[in-house]
Amino acid sequence: MQDHLMKLIERQRAYYQNGHTHSYNARIKALKQLKTMLKQHEPAILKALEKDLGKHPNESYLTEIGVTYDSINYMLKHLKSLMKPKRVKTPLTLFPATSQIMTEPLGNSLIMSAFNYPILLSFDPIVGALAGGNTALVALSEYTPTVNQVLLQAISATFDAGLLTFFESSIERNTFVLAQRFDKIFFTGSPKVGKIVYQAASQHLTPVTLELGGKSPALVTANANLTHAAQRIAWGKFINTGQTCVAPDYCLVDRQVLPEFVEALKSAIIALYGQDTKQNKDYGKIVNQAAWQRLNSLLVADASYIVAGGSSDEATRYIEPTLLVADDLKELASMQEEIFGPILPILPFDTIEEAVTIIKGFEQPLAFYPFTANKKEQTYLLDTLSFGGATVNDTILHLANIHLPFGGVGNSGIGHYHGAYSYEAFTHQKAVLKRQTWLTLPVMNAPYTVMKDKVIRKLLK
Repeated sequence: MQDHLMKLIERQRAYYQNGHTHSYNARIKALKQLKTMLKQHEPAILKALEKDLGKHPNESYLTEIGVTYDSINYMLKHLKSLMKPKRVKTPLTLFPATSQIMTEPLGNSLIMSAFNYPILLSFDPIVGALAGGNTALVALSEYTPTVNQVLLQAISATFDAGLLTFFESSIERNTFVLAQRFDKIFFTGSPKVGKIVYQAASQHLTPVTLELGGKSPALVTANANLTHAAQRIAWGKFINTGQTCVAPDYCLVDRQVLPEFVEALKSAIIALYGQDTKQNKDYGKIVNQAAWQRLNSLLVADASYIVAGGSSDEATRYIEPTLLVADDLKELASMQEEIFGPILPILPFDTIEEAVTIIKGFEQPLAFYPFTANKKEQTYLLDTLSFGGATVNDTILHLANIHLPFGGVGNSGIGHYHGAYSYEAFTHQKAVLKRQTWLTLPVMNAPYTVMKDKVIRKLLK
């Protein structure tokens, strides 16, 4: 397999060096092929997502395929303007000259996808790579084997492997590939693995985008619409069975409204998935046995704090939507790590400052969800806390706006993408200053004089 991967890498290097990816027409053609391929294989992809993750086809289209189409459509519409050199101002001190920013492809890219949204987290970066004029070698998570088989067949039938090709991940394959030289690495996954990727990239000074995760909080103040907050937190937490990097990982609630909010949350879960979640086809399953066992161990450790849910079934990889309530986060095993599953710890706070202190006790989160109708509280929270992105009075939806950058900060990631930001992630901005030759200002040149000094100081003060 290593020989095969090395041949793919060398083929993509040659493909890029021969200039096949650079032109506007080549990029547009690749994007159109990508969309056509997805359209042709959409039924098979939906079935594969259902088999691997238990996703309902409607959810798969909403959260993966449809969003990918939107990303491709954006690039098809805006690529010409994104590729066009941008004229910028030139200071008087550099007269006579003009200045512009040109973009160029970075070159050969490695994209490492994740299991939880195997279509979106593979193809959204691919859109940026192809639009930017790069080749892409894409590592698919081994945890979604059915999806992988569909994609491997579809890609090989559609694209020259020199431009775009996939392989199925393993520790050995990823280790080998990361030891090779790329011009860009785009990784989606956990902070733990992200550090390994970052260290490997540093050996070649390869630029990286790291889309990681962490404990993203929801915060509900006494000024929130509690019914609305419960409905939106339940949706954001339990969609894809909680296996979403921007899902609310835990919830801080003003103590005054805690009982009312918990009851509203219970009702919201029933409204989404009914009284028997296990039999509901709209509710998925945990990706594999190891992930199920990890989540089940959290349920066992935190059993005394469960106020709703708590059941599980290893045979079907089922974990019921579960609510925990505790006064002290240190008491909960589920507050010691990113949960990445359908378990929601709920912690009361007495002042908004106390809630901020709790959030600051963790690494900077990928997402933040404040629920309050009070504008001063919104401003205070958004100004005081550091996070990748936020949706106020809802969850997850900030990443659905293609005009907003999506990415983390600190432990939750490096760099961002979506829309024009995906193009930026896979291109280099070249600074170009064009001088005219009909005039040269001698003021910067030796020999230096008192008069030249006065002129320089007047211009640069």
